[in-house]
Amino acid sequence: MLLKAYPLLSSASKRALKRTKRSFGKPYSYVPRGALLERLAKKLFMSKEEIYSLLMKEREYLISLEKGKK
Repeated sequence: MLLKAYPLLSSASKRALKRTKRSFGKPYSYVPRGALLERLAKKLFMSKEEIYSLLMKEREYLISLEKGKK
């Protein structure tokens, strides 16, 4: 899969995107910040909704890669 948005993220955003659990093993749900969506929308010439769905697809892909390693 070609990652479009992931290389444009900061280190903290990349870590948050890959995270699956919070402290004490509770599930983690990723919600990107509005400013991040706006920045990526301008940079990639897409709408915020398209960027959000792109991030979620890339998140699923990255998590599946991580789980495949273990």
